[in-house]
Amino acid sequence: MHSFYSPAGMVKFAAATLLLCSCAGESVLSDGESPPNPPVVNLALNRTRPSNDGLLPAVGPHGWPITEGDSMDPAIVESRRFYDVLAQLSFTPEMEAINSAKSEPWISNITSPVTFEDWKRTFRFPARSEGESLEAYRQRAGIVVYYNRNELGLGRELGCSEFPAGTDKSGNPVNGIACFVTNYGYTFRDVRNSLALAQDGGHPKNTVCIAYLPTMDPGYEVQFFVYGPSGRRQDWAQLDPIGPRANPHVCMNCHGGVYDDQRHLAKFARFLPMDPNVMSFGDEGESPAITRAAQEERIRRLNAYSLRTPITAGQREMLHELYEGGIETPGTVSQHSWAPPGWRDTTEHRELYDQVVKPYCMTCHLAMEQGLDGSRLYSYRIFESAERFRAFPANVSVCGDFAMPNAQTTMVNFWNADLGPIVVGGQAYHAPADALLAFYGKDRAHCDRLGEVSTCNRGPDPDLNCGNADSGMACNRLTGRCLPQRGLGTLSEGQGPVGYCRMDGSRRCSYPMTCQPLKERLPGLETLDGECKPCGGPGAPACN
Repeated sequence: MHSFYSPAGMVKFAAATLLLCSCAGESVLSDGESPPNPPVVNLALNRTRPSNDGLLPAVGPHGWPITEGDSMDPAIVESRRFYDVLAQLSFTPEMEAINSAKSEPWISNITSPVTFEDWKRTFRFPARSEGESLEAYRQRAGIVVYYNRNELGLGRELGCSEFPAGTDKSGNPVNGIACFVTNYGYTFRDVRNSLALAQDGGHPKNTVCIAYLPTMDPGYEVQFFVYGPSGRRQDWAQLDPIGPRANPHVCMNCHGGVYDDQRHLAKFARFLPMDPNVMSFGDEGESPAITRAAQEERIRRLNAYSLRTPITAGQREMLHELYEGGIETPGTVSQHSWAPPGWRDTTEHRELYDQVVKPYCMTCHLAMEQGLDGSRLYSYRIFESAERFRAFPANVSVCGDFAMPNAQTTMVNFWNADLGPIVVGGQAYHAPADALLAFYGKDRAHCDRLGEVSTCNRGPDPDLNCGNADSGMACNRLTGRCLPQRGLGTLSEGQGPVGYCRMDGSRRCSYPMTCQPLKERLPGLETLDGECKPCGGPGAPACN
């Protein structure tokens, strides 16, 4: 097992190869040319709660929101009401009996499970046996381990269970589906450590859960739960370096749906089937237990579970194409490349879908189907074909107000030329964003504000453009880039700290790291004198 504080056994990823050539159309990088900066935009994860970009005031320890007293944000109060209403409306007597044996029995009112262990018992998730190895348990329970490279930039373990959920209106017994995903990483987009931490299964960042509760009213069957590093229930989650946001709004940014503030429940949310083509897995030589090949059957079973929930027609089509219609057949292996029929008319369209639209748009947009009144969202149908997609002025969201992609890691990777050019239809482009702009007959020069937002060195506190005061992120005043600059390739020892901070406490590290004196200050980072290091393990600094 890899220790919490050591990079030993780091998972290797295949890095994109930098092509040094000239091609017809959009040129790729020439030898010695500096790649363009990706936009530094703090508009993220605000789709369902745009006020203050959905952020909660983070003034407590670790940058976490205050959850008690007069300074508590009203969104925290609403999140707790959500948890109470959810339990009252969805739990069967049998489920409530299991939940009542909670870890903290003094909480006597009916509410959602107060710890992750309570949640797993309530939703009948198999427990790990005494003496059972973590690898053997994951195999038995069908848990998948991977790195979420294009959405959150965290290592993850994903598992699902089926549970008795009561009876339908005809009195027939019905089952529900519940899934959890535990996130791992010292910080976001830390490729060096995140998957190794997930493989070890220790020191989680947080756990987010989803449940399909078939006895709930139509539209309200899918709901969410969040648990913190200690396993205690939280009213919020932090899924990027910008800051924490309230549950369930933070989940619905990608799972679709809207929040019904009259009924205090999520509405029209969806499960997200897993496409292994947009994830990263372990290396065969160092981490054979968590390679894609070793986990294919578990991935198929998890995806088959999602078919028993009210996912959208687009998501069902995705699973049909991914498994060529064989998702319910044990042993069926997922395809390494796929596209829906509307994108298969030309090689260019298929490659654009496979390399740009699918990894940077589809996971979330396929789930975003209905508004609060149940009407179909116009944006849901624009991905059905290349023709529909071209007719929609998506370039406005991409390089006008930079509202899409609406997740920080996705945004950075979408524009990041450091990852190497991609080839679509025989043309090589700096980054996925350039290929998409070319699809609309444009290039970066058409993005009026791109130069302005492609530097963090702006405003009274440039570091805040890269992440909140507890993110461990910093702005290099000379290059305009947020540091540490992370991508998809493996980071080796000696390539710099996991994060930067100030020893006076004005700029801190993300939990669970601590600020230690920086050996040598870098040009452009003269205002920072500390570096972020993992804490709490043998031989490591104590956690603050």
